[in-house]
Amino acid sequence: MNIEYYESFEKELEAGLKKQATASVKKFVDSFKSREEIKDWVWSYLPNLEKNRHSCIRYEIFINLVYPILKEGFESKDYNSTLWLGKLIQNVYQTKGVFEELGSLVEMDFYRKCYEIDSSNSKGRTLLLESILNWLSHCEHEWPTGILYAMDGATLEQCEIIRKETDFAFTLASSERDIAFIEQFLSKLSLYEERLNKSLKQDS
Repeated sequence: MNIEYYESFEKELEAGLKKQATASVKKFVDSFKSREEIKDWVWSYLPNLEKNRHSCIRYEIFINLVYPILKEGFESKDYNSTLWLGKLIQNVYQTKGVFEELGSLVEMDFYRKCYEIDSSNSKGRTLLLESILNWLSHCEHEWPTGILYAMDGATLEQCEIIRKETDFAFTLASSERDIAFIEQFLSKLSLYEERLNKSLKQDS
């Protein structure tokens, strides 16, 4: 590995020299001599990672260096590899074939798998809770019109799924703010379920 190519890439990128940066990052990727060398660099690189404005890392670095290491770790149920795939979810979504290759998992799924591997790890628990709360925020963002599931109004069956996730979030939450959010969400969900049940009775 020749780190000077990577340093050149960073400088050229910052200076807006796109063609030169592309050439340098290719040289850097090609300079690795072994899988072990790639693995060592990836695990030293990730903790200091600076995402670009699209919450992604450079495509060439992701697909050639980072992703193969994380995929290998994920398949062997390695906690850190699974966690980083969740953190780099935008790369997973935007890199052709990768989302499908990993089983079409979304951010929350990776963090949930981390929880299954080690439920005591506070970093993973925090990221899983944040992911669930973000999803619940989406579910309620058209309230009082209704509660969403994906982009449509939730059915009663889907409300059960949402409630199950909300109850699980309660077990992870510790701050007053998070608990208060979950409680007010549950109130809205209950009102929405009452509305659906009432509508079904009227239709029958």
